[in-house]
Amino acid sequence: WYFDTAHYQRELETIWYRDWVCVGREDALAKPGDYFTVTIGDQNIIVTRTSDSFRAFHNTCRHRGAQICSNASGHFRNGRIICPYHTWTYSVDGGLLATPNRLDTGSFDRANYPLYDVNLETWRGFIFVNLAENPETTVLDHLGTEADWVRNWPLEDMRSVHQVTKSVASNWKIYWENYSECYHCPRIHPALCHVMPVYKLGTSESRDIPGWTRADDGDAETWTPDGKSTLPAIEGLSDEEHNTIVTFASFTGMMYIAAHRDYVRTVRLLPRGPEKVELIIDWLLPSKSSDTSKEALQPIIDFPTQVVVEDAQMCELNQKGLHSLRHRQGALVEQEYEIRDFHQWLRGRLG
Repeated sequence: WYFDTAHYQRELETIWYRDWVCVGREDALAKPGDYFTVTIGDQNIIVTRTSDSFRAFHNTCRHRGAQICSNASGHFRNGRIICPYHTWTYSVDGGLLATPNRLDTGSFDRANYPLYDVNLETWRGFIFVNLAENPETTVLDHLGTEADWVRNWPLEDMRSVHQVTKSVASNWKIYWENYSECYHCPRIHPALCHVMPVYKLGTSESRDIPGWTRADDGDAETWTPDGKSTLPAIEGLSDEEHNTIVTFASFTGMMYIAAHRDYVRTVRLLPRGPEKVELIIDWLLPSKSSDTSKEALQPIIDFPTQVVVEDAQMCELNQKGLHSLRHRQGALVEQEYEIRDFHQWLRGRLG
């Protein structure tokens, strides 16, 4: 299940091509006609902004199937999507507008050849797509109660101030399992354990442990090297949220949000093969603080980046070890119950 090509394809078809997948932020598409492309499994998708909404399409011309956009992002001039092969031209709403140099037979109806539409919904500034022709749920239903954990953070009014894309040589499930437990934290994340002393116990279940929000020196505020924040506190948080070092919202297998008193970090996962996963990490600040200097941002960038690097190294070792001819399955200890829940979810999705 962690390196077999046929099983990986099965997961693409039953999970990644049927669930809502976060592909970015609305603020990445500032003007009508702006676009970016994203690959989910082996499906490449165009996401663009129209005059009043967002749309997503398969990056495939209706003529003979050529890929339309080769760049990762850009702008459709005059609101026109033009195939580079035979110049079939579409609107940003997906309708076919023109087929230059086509000999007219009198029977061709442009209305029958729009771009292949992809379901798109937004949630609090995030853009989600679903490759199923008829999604089983809405985005809000898919996110479930986890979304409530970050309801007081002004996500829709926040802007990405830094983004990192990292390729990890492990199966996507290994990275999610690593995220789901802190059994590894005492050995792998000593700096993080200083800021989050509960992690020294090898557990991530922190809400019921007195004093879990306090660092070793007693007054850590956020995820930075020294636990201190130089950024203004985000408005609208409860006293508990303001005094909690981090609040997580986890959307199984695909994305998690780490909300702090001064910034929000999101990590999105995209599978890139049976033994590779791509991480897209965004740092978000309220729009009025989005012009914060690079120097002021560096502490909130450096510390989580160090944690991601440490996690990635272990995930890659985990991936290598699974190729042992003797290893059939592992064992879960008590504080890895969230991995058990993930495995149950996975088996249910695979039928």
